[in-house]
Amino acid sequence: MEIQLIERIQSSIDFIEKNLYEKINLEDTAKAALMSLSSFYAVFSNILGTTVKDYIRKRRLSLSALELVDSNYTILDIALKYQYYSSEAYSRAFKKLYGLSPKDYRLRGIYIDIFSKITLNHINKIGGNVMINREMNRDVVINNINNSSNGFVLDIDIDHFDNINKNYGHEIGDKVLIEVPNRIRAVLENYNIKTEVTRINNDEFAVIIKNESKDLITKLSNDIIASAEPEFIFGETIVKLTLSIGISEFSFGSNNEEVIKNANEAMLNAKKNGRNQYSLSC
Repeated sequence: MEIQLIERIQSSIDFIEKNLYEKINLEDTAKAALMSLSSFYAVFSNILGTTVKDYIRKRRLSLSALELVDSNYTILDIALKYQYYSSEAYSRAFKKLYGLSPKDYRLRGIYIDIFSKITLNHINKIGGNVMINREMNRDVVINNINNSSNGFVLDIDIDHFDNINKNYGHEIGDKVLIEVPNRIRAVLENYNIKTEVTRINNDEFAVIIKNESKDLITKLSNDIIASAEPEFIFGETIVKLTLSIGISEFSFGSNNEEVIKNANEAMLNAKKNGRNQYSLSC
């Protein structure tokens, strides 16, 4: 994959993000990438692992979910804002993705940003190949670290997530991405820890925990891993999965990029050691 193509697709993502509240003409989106429409479709799907229409749909529904929790707008107002012609059409699309109606989602009152804007970066040539890192919410993680004097970063990865998409389809994969952070959040609530579960990559989530001991963090990590043991049931589909966790400690003055990198490397080390476990950075 040429770096220029990756940069062009990022331009199209930026175009989409600026126009999520408007009708998006896909030909204009392709023009933002300086491509023909057919070439754009193929390259976009190859790089992001999803179609451009699916990306737009998930981003709009994700932003609408935040408004359901944080605003008093009617469901019809939200539907129209995100380019749905009726509350019924919006509710069908929302429930298909989230498994809850907009009304029930609002009543639950919990928002986790699962389908964030994707940023393509950290592109390196290794053995002549271009490696693409599809990041989400890196600025959120860095800000959370900056706002604490000490703590730990947990990098939580869904093991073999590509196989879930391959074996069950992306619709089930999306439901897994929604359910996993819900289970992580339930564990955090059991510890009375108030912090966010932030999606940072295709199948990775970050949790920033402040002012707690290492012993508690390791116990918490074991409980998060155990939270994935009960089968995930979506209609007639049953999915079994495991989690691997990397843990990195930080304190006032720590290099945030190094902290995030160390957590990621620790997570990869947990995978190398057999998955379904945690690893502490050195």
